Amino acid sequence: MNKFKSFLKHSYVFIILALLYIPILFGTIYSFNAPSDKGIFSVTTWNRTSFEAYTELFSKSHGLAFVNSLLLGISTSVLVIIISLLTCFSLWRHKNKTSRSFVQASSNVPMINPDVITGLTLAIVLNLIFFGTLKATNEGFFRAIIGHTVMCLPYGILIMLPKSDKFSKNIFEASQDLGYSKFKTWFKTYFVYMLGSIGFTFVITMTLSFDDFIITRIVSNTETLGTQLYEGQFQAWSLAIGSISLLVVIFGNAVYVAVKGSQSAKAKKAIQIQSKQRGAFVRG
Repeated sequence: MNKFKSFLKHSYVFIILALLYIPILFGTIYSFNAPSDKGIFSVTTWNRTSFEAYTELFSKSHGLAFVNSLLLGISTSVLVIIISLLTCFSLWRHKNKTSRSFVQASSNVPMINPDVITGLTLAIVLNLIFFGTLKATNEGFFRAIIGHTVMCLPYGILIMLPKSDKFSKNIFEASQDLGYSKFKTWFKTYFVYMLGSIGFTFVITMTLSFDDFIITRIVSNTETLGTQLYEGQFQAWSLAIGSISLLVVIFGNAVYVAVKGSQSAKAKKAIQIQSKQRGAFVRG
């Protein structure tokens, strides 16, 4: 029993990751499966190797949806990063417990609420703001950006806030003592310190924006890969999206490990140099 507990203790993270990524890996393999002679795509029977799913994904029929998804994801990510960064900095700067409690409580509402409720609420509010119909034929893309920003903003605050709380006030004040303005000090110290969280927020926001279907369909008429993915019969090109996402995740993790490894190597080298210098000073 103790051995089993020890095994779970050291491997439960890998087991969870395996449960998450094995279906994606399975989908990646079958994204190269060709449809049957009747045109039916199967994930249980292998017909022959084909790149039809990827050809269809990058065809003209999905071109506009891909561009819309990309622009929507980038716009949403930029807005979420700016709002989250300024919010976390304000909470760190003023140390107001009431404001902090209010921000944390209000930012949890979109995460707890079902997407249908959030989408309907946004549709009603945006309908009153724009004095338009629920179809939003004239303001579709702009309304989609607002909806995705509201959906993703709690995740941005949740990611950045713990990192922001650890920022040292001494660094911020020392930069101002050197003659930098408050604006330049913010970029030189706080912004640079938060770059890791900013990058992580960008990845999470882009992923959520690409995958969303309910809020996009309710608040706007914008056609994205998400709306095409969940409409009609299952198509092979949806597996191609999953395989490309898997490659992006692998590439991102590889870059992260390489950067962390380089930083660790530089830190060890700096420690060794300092140790040698101290040893030479003691001997001298």
